[in-house]
Amino acid sequence: MNTEKLFSVLSSIHPISSEFKKAVERTLTPLSLPQHHLLLKATEVATCAYFLEEGFAMSYTFVKGEQQVDGFWKSGQIMVSARSFFEQVPSQEFIQLRTNTDLLCITHDSVHTLFKTFPEAHFIYRVIMNRYYEYSRERTRELQHLTAGERFENLKEHFPTIEQHVTQKHIASYLGIAPQSFNRIKKRRNRR
Repeated sequence: MNTEKLFSVLSSIHPISSEFKKAVERTLTPLSLPQHHLLLKATEVATCAYFLEEGFAMSYTFVKGEQQVDGFWKSGQIMVSARSFFEQVPSQEFIQLRTNTDLLCITHDSVHTLFKTFPEAHFIYRVIMNRYYEYSRERTRELQHLTAGERFENLKEHFPTIEQHVTQKHIASYLGIAPQSFNRIKKRRNRR
């Protein structure tokens, strides 16, 4: 099990002790899962948080029977259905792997054991949750104040290879526009 990337991410948030690192390593389960695997389904309770060593994933819900893409994750990111995992309530979202993916999984119970033992666990948790909150606020601001083309440029900046992993329909859904509108944006972008 290679934990180098994970601890690089965690130590960029807060210095971690060797005891904390060993405790985390004991609780991690490495997983290699295929493309299109559903890590979480709506109405299930999220029992694991994940670190994407290699791969790409997206979250989505269904609104009036239509799939609505809510977010993406790439290699090197911590992936969790935050409310479902930390409050142990049914998820409202699906999380689907978009590539063959290598993950590290940590259970809800293991996280709470780390909270009881290591102060740095609380700090790391707060920073991760703040990042999720800020991502949500930024997404709302983008939807209110940027054009669909500008939102797509921002998406490409954060996820340069996104078009290799998801369909144009998924991207259009995330941007809050119809697939035909997304096609027009792409055509204008390609002409530049």
